[in-house]
Amino acid sequence: MRSILSSVGAVAVCLVAGSAFANSTGISGRSGKQNGVSCTASGCHGGGTSNPTVTLEGPTALKAGETGQYSLVISGGPGSKAGMNVATDGATLTAGSGTKVLNGELTHTLPKGFTSGSARFDFSLVAPATNGTYKVYAAGNSVNGNSDATGDSHANATLDVVVTGGTDPVPPKDDEGGCSAATSGAPAVLIAVFAALAARRRRRDTQG
Repeated sequence: MRSILSSVGAVAVCLVAGSAFANSTGISGRSGKQNGVSCTASGCHGGGTSNPTVTLEGPTALKAGETGQYSLVISGGPGSKAGMNVATDGATLTAGSGTKVLNGELTHTLPKGFTSGSARFDFSLVAPATNGTYKVYAAGNSVNGNSDATGDSHANATLDVVVTGGTDPVPPKDDEGGCSAATSGAPAVLIAVFAALAARRRRRDTQG
């Protein structure tokens, strides 16, 4: 009986430990692009007494099809190791050292250690062919490295990238109202105006 209980206890410990390590190789959907979904809200990390500073570095303007080099920098917080998640609303992301593409977003392959108070993740972004302003969303974790979801903190950052030199976006079709509705009603209005003018002329001729 004791051996059976010991085995059950060992399995339970492994399950708990597995939940703590579940996102050590990265996760998507936590960049801040999705409203209300964050590293803390998902139950992965939290409880830290100080929040890190997360910044996105890189060009804020690109030509269509051009590749820009970017960095996500995490400073402060518990400051033992760092993780990240980056997403965009239309551009193409390419992984750099220590990152990978997951569901069209970027995340860490393994937690990265802090050096001189910060951790840096490099990546690149390929501008789309359509002109416009594209937003980069980023979340950065600063963790204490205790392999548990306690004592960790995260923060978010965004960066707008203006793309020019490509094709202009196609405006949405105006199915209701607008100029098309006004134009379609124009012939009826003209007919009414001409009818009123003709009636006025007939009255004037009769009186004359």
